[in-house]
Amino acid sequence: MLPRTVALTLLALAGSLVVVAGGGGAQAASPAPTMAMPMASATPAPTPNPGEAAFIASVTSTLQQRLATTAQAQTAGYYQMTRMEKDGTIIWFNDDWGKGVSKDTPNFLWFDKAGKLVGLDYEYAVSDYPQHPAADAYPVMPSRWTTIDAHMHFAYKLPDGKIVRRGAEALKGVTTDPTAAQLTAAKLLPAGATLLWAHYHPKAWDLGFWTVPNPNGAFADLNPLVKP
Repeated sequence: MLPRTVALTLLALAGSLVVVAGGGGAQAASPAPTMAMPMASATPAPTPNPGEAAFIASVTSTLQQRLATTAQAQTAGYYQMTRMEKDGTIIWFNDDWGKGVSKDTPNFLWFDKAGKLVGLDYEYAVSDYPQHPAADAYPVMPSRWTTIDAHMHFAYKLPDGKIVRRGAEALKGVTTDPTAAQLTAAKLLPAGATLLWAHYHPKAWDLGFWTVPNPNGAFADLNPLVKP
């Protein structure tokens, strides 16, 4: 089975576009899904071992007190990063690439359609962290960590007011937030469109799991109990 983040990669690299009517608000400022690439090693079983299960239970208990809802997440500095995905999650991010990330402060949160916390990711920029965190910080099997390739997210408004959100491979040689001119040159920003935002996502280590019961296992790609 491919890791959950890899499944999002395949969707994004297929060139998916999302168009929504109207403008403004959190919806207008939410990027396309994160994209990932698989590690060379085999993916372990999605069901956690006893040590991993205890770690997930501890994290879940803590986060359910502080970040159980999108309202709490927004107060804590997170913002909506994706639309509703096919796996039933909407991703929120706090703009931290590792320095403030800890087991009780993940930088990516997954919420369901009701705005309830259902999962999370810990991501660390590879440029700052050549190796993924050790087991004393995150007591999981090393093979639980995957790498997410460098890419970008951006959104623009069309003349008729519709907002399009996209995810794409990083522009060659661009390792900062791309500009409207760069996106236009790459034929990614249509004529007449207004760029709302654009973000560069560096290559990063990623550890993600569900924080709600999942018959498929906490590390599984999909959770049949979480629906779009």
